[in-house]
Amino acid sequence: MSIPPRIGFIGLGIMGRAMALNLVKAGFQVSVYNRTRQRTTEFADMGCEVASTPRALAKLSDTVITMVSDPAAMDAVLEGPEGVLGAFSGGNTLINMSTVSCEYTKALAAKCRVAGVNFLDCPVSGSKPAAESGQLVLLAGGDEAVVKKLDPVLKAMGRAVIHAGQPPAGTALKLCVNLVLAHMTTAVAEGAALAEAQGVDPALVFTTLAENPAMNCGYFALKRNNLVNKDYPPAFPLKHMLKDARFMLSEARAKGLELPVTQAVAGLMERSYNSGYGDKDLTVIHRNLTEPLNAAKE
Repeated sequence: MSIPPRIGFIGLGIMGRAMALNLVKAGFQVSVYNRTRQRTTEFADMGCEVASTPRALAKLSDTVITMVSDPAAMDAVLEGPEGVLGAFSGGNTLINMSTVSCEYTKALAAKCRVAGVNFLDCPVSGSKPAAESGQLVLLAGGDEAVVKKLDPVLKAMGRAVIHAGQPPAGTALKLCVNLVLAHMTTAVAEGAALAEAQGVDPALVFTTLAENPAMNCGYFALKRNNLVNKDYPPAFPLKHMLKDARFMLSEARAKGLELPVTQAVAGLMERSYNSGYGDKDLTVIHRNLTEPLNAAKE
């Protein structure tokens, strides 16, 4: 019988907290680290060890999972004298579930290879509800044998693991999937805004989509209340999707590919971000679309 991995989890935000809790519920030995110490309290109450630094966490673990916001946050926990990489020895595993750039992922994979560390490039598809219910889809880039070995760990956080190839294939696939998600969000937000402008109840847009077998989509149902009630609690914060859109456009430019619709969507997200809405759900782009209508009513 194989020995279950000692898991260290870094990043207890909207997604990471739910994912780490699911690992604990699945019976894994989990230690945690988070820059904001307050977020570790519930894990300490469950008997999880709370590390004072990323390095200390790595010393407690043979498998470290990172779920942080961006490349800068990754550098903060991986590099330097108190970083994870300095504490690793050959045979450890690093699973990065944060969405970063393909370029960053390639460089990280190379660092791990030199250090003799197994690496999985494994971002996730799904937002807060899917993370809480363990229904994420995990997009894994790495050696097939490593993906298979860690399948029980990954399946504790998600419903499916898709092996995309070698790093940065997981990240590349995530950017493709999030491109579609960004367009879907913009399309339904614009549909709701156009309905309101024409004096039609925006809720009827969602009723119609739900009745059409070709257009009945779980994602639209998830976002219905945000757009009908004009309230945007963060399941997937706008600032994170904007970051991803910038990565998409950067990758496209590097490959000589035009993404004109994505460019326009990114512009709308920039507008909402600059309005101070970065921490709200990405559906908050709807607020900017309807601002002229609201002004006309005043």
